[in-house]
Amino acid sequence: MNADEAASDAKELRFAWLLVAAFVLLTIPRLFFHELWRDEAWLWLVVRESRGLSDLFTALGRSGQGYLFPLLCVLAGQVSPSPRALQVLHLFLAASAAFVFARYAPLPRRERVLFLLGYFPFYEYAVISRHYVAGALLTWLACTVARSGRRTILLAGLLALLCQTTVYGFILAMAIACGWHYDRWLRRRELPALSLTEMMASVALVAGGGIAGLVQLVPASGTSFAPGWFVDRSLEHAGATLAMVWRAFVPLPHLAIAFWNSNVLDPWPGLEAAAGLLTLGLAVSLLWRRKVALVTFLAGAAGVLLFGYAKYIGVMRHQGHLWLLFMAAVWLGTNPRSQPRHSWRERAVLAILGAHCLAGLYASWIDLRHPFSNGPATAELIRSEGLDRFPLLGHREPPAAAVALPLGRPLYSPSRRMFTTHPDWGPEQREMSDGELRCAARALARTERRDVVLVINRELPPWEELVPAGFRVGGIAPTEDFHLYRMPYGALDASAGAAGCGDR
Repeated sequence: MNADEAASDAKELRFAWLLVAAFVLLTIPRLFFHELWRDEAWLWLVVRESRGLSDLFTALGRSGQGYLFPLLCVLAGQVSPSPRALQVLHLFLAASAAFVFARYAPLPRRERVLFLLGYFPFYEYAVISRHYVAGALLTWLACTVARSGRRTILLAGLLALLCQTTVYGFILAMAIACGWHYDRWLRRRELPALSLTEMMASVALVAGGGIAGLVQLVPASGTSFAPGWFVDRSLEHAGATLAMVWRAFVPLPHLAIAFWNSNVLDPWPGLEAAAGLLTLGLAVSLLWRRKVALVTFLAGAAGVLLFGYAKYIGVMRHQGHLWLLFMAAVWLGTNPRSQPRHSWRERAVLAILGAHCLAGLYASWIDLRHPFSNGPATAELIRSEGLDRFPLLGHREPPAAAVALPLGRPLYSPSRRMFTTHPDWGPEQREMSDGELRCAARALARTERRDVVLVINRELPPWEELVPAGFRVGGIAPTEDFHLYRMPYGALDASAGAAGCGDR
């Protein structure tokens, strides 16, 4: 490295540190004022309450999650039992991913800044503490190693770990492997041949990571995360699958408090599907001159869209991996020695990045002003009204975890007939009708021989034995608005006939 290259490298390093410092400073208040919602609370409760790795892996096996991020959470839990430890861990991973992208992505500085301020890296994968951040970090590390010409075994190790994050991380790992392979084939005359030992070790590492990923990511049968495969021909379903591309590339939400997982084109499914098809064509056009980028994107997009059609279309946090895939493809397909040229392609990418930036800033602003989940506020209401001295029935069970975590006590799961802090996603857990819920609450009051409090994420009918006890509504996640009802034990006999539960 000559003096000019060393000076340029030092400038890029300073730029990366300054950008990451700004990213962290902007993320800390957004992260720590963000109320944990059910999936965040669920993982931390599972980590905290597991008596060993066997318990942890059993719980994860029902959710179809990879083990990598939960194991990191276990380490964070050794430092502190507070859910703040989860958020600090997430901040570290998000900042690390931002640094790798800011320092090594072969893009002009303006594009790197806009990308990191975009909806997915700045909000969805930075503020909401989920395992997707580990996948983003490993994706950027794999791209860095793939373009650096370092030892293949290191790239294989990163791809093996990426396979153990999420199903989308698994698909991204396969796409990056395809792009890297194709790049080496194109440059086979200029690159040194891999040694047989390194090649065999790398193949074994990726294969082992892939097999381990499949074992972890395939949910246990009979759970709510294991629906059957959709194999029928359906234009409507195909349209919803194509809409994934639009939602990933143009994540502009509704202008409302409950903006999360919404898109401006949601009211017009046909238009959204057409926009998705056009966006897919635009992405291919943007990458057309970069063969490696095109192969990487097409391999990954085929995997994500096929999985969406046959298994799970998902919501924004899942669909956003198409955007990560596009940026990874650009990364792998960019020649670091070439100079950027101003063309319609660069302007189109800038426009998309600008839309992402607007969405990220809007989501952050709303999250700072309004509760993401009303779980913590509901827990505080329960305490302030003295309702925590009674048995608490929580339904639906998944959002009840957002109340159980800040409250520090289990709630009664009516479908599983047990007190627990979090759902298990097993076959016994199910949605209950108002009539079933009424009978379950009455049965709990009879068993406990005292009043019970219902913590419900919807309004209930005016049953004569039910007394409204408050509510907390108006959050970003509307499924985590809560209503409290007190069911006096002394009112059960007089209302037995109307309830029709046969519990006299």
